[in-house]
Amino acid sequence: MFTQNNPIIKQATEKLIESLKTGDSAKVEQAYIDFGTTIAESVKESMVVANGDSAILAQRGHRQLTTQEKKYYEIQAKAGLSDNPKQYLASLPDNEGKIMPTTIIEDVFKDLKTNNRLLDKINFQTVEYLTRWIMNDNSVETAKWGNINGEIVKNVQAAFKVIEIAQCKLSAFTLIEKEMLKLGPIFLDSYIRQFLYETILVGLVTGIVSGTGKESPIGLDRDIHKGVAVSDGAYPQKEAIAVNSFAPLEYGTLLAKLAVTEVYYTSDTDGSIVAASTAANAYGSAKAGYTKHGGRTRNFTEVTMLCNMVDYLTKIMPATTVLNTAATYTNNVFPFPTEVIPVSGVEQGKAIVCLPEEYFMGIGTPKEGVITYSDDAFFLEDQRAFLAKLTGNGRPFDNTVAVLIDISNLDPAYITVLNKTETPTV
Repeated sequence: MFTQNNPIIKQATEKLIESLKTGDSAKVEQAYIDFGTTIAESVKESMVVANGDSAILAQRGHRQLTTQEKKYYEIQAKAGLSDNPKQYLASLPDNEGKIMPTTIIEDVFKDLKTNNRLLDKINFQTVEYLTRWIMNDNSVETAKWGNINGEIVKNVQAAFKVIEIAQCKLSAFTLIEKEMLKLGPIFLDSYIRQFLYETILVGLVTGIVSGTGKESPIGLDRDIHKGVAVSDGAYPQKEAIAVNSFAPLEYGTLLAKLAVTEVYYTSDTDGSIVAASTAANAYGSAKAGYTKHGGRTRNFTEVTMLCNMVDYLTKIMPATTVLNTAATYTNNVFPFPTEVIPVSGVEQGKAIVCLPEEYFMGIGTPKEGVITYSDDAFFLEDQRAFLAKLTGNGRPFDNTVAVLIDISNLDPAYITVLNKTETPTV
């Protein structure tokens, strides 16, 4: 996307992230206004320099619009310039450009997955106007072998999870000068796509990493084991496992926690979740009257480690960098293939080791459209307020998809030399 490497855009994005962390509504409000204005000015400057030349516009990252997209933006511009945009849009049939074409959202998510290493690994599903999505519960064995002449047995109890897509809403607003609306469909497309790209990126990464599940996705650092106590809709954070080094035995033991799906037991009487100490015998099998679920082996060839940038530079990097025989440093040295991704949202002193492809995220669009208008105080004489809304929800498939680790006492990497005396064999 054409503003992706723009330092001014990056600075505005960082200010937006910092304002969201404060929880101060006034600061967040102002940060969104500054953020949208920065993007609008950048797009305007890019278009003015191109002077309408389609080849130059394409080189600068502006898309060639489809007929449906062009019609949509033309109607949005007319609505934005009208005295009553809501009434103007309400009078239009859906097929006349009131609803945003799905190609716009698809293009935004293509850019997100291409340019963000974490989102590229997440299991995204575009659900458009659906409000619920049913997914398979990987922790449940849904079939087993039996005698060819015998009864075919399937255990479908709790085999599916229902994700309420419309439960969570990601929204952001911005102001745009009415004069800019006269720059045409290509300007609006570039502006809206960039605005959606940056705001969705901030919201998605934060939710995927550490969302509580209360009006937000369930993050990778949350404890979602069967029977966990949920307080007012919010899931608790996982208990962090202290890690002192990434030595093969210690790291392998840690990763083994990801290699088996969550195990839990239910009562055959009422189907309720039962503690393992009550339902399991000495070998981990279920006692009479109880049924064991999960425990399926996962096979993977790589894991992902999420941490904040400060911890990467002061903890992870020193612990995974060694001096080689050529007197140069080799970094990211792990005993098992691991991709480290610095992201915002992971608290300092902790990191998340996970299988991100086992995280489901469903993204939809509200029936009233992705871009809407507001009748609040932001309707100034020479500016129009745009409100961008998306619905979505996400969660790990089960509690063993991710492990939260405490890296506050992580040792730097060093080569261990053993001094061992052996008696020569004659």
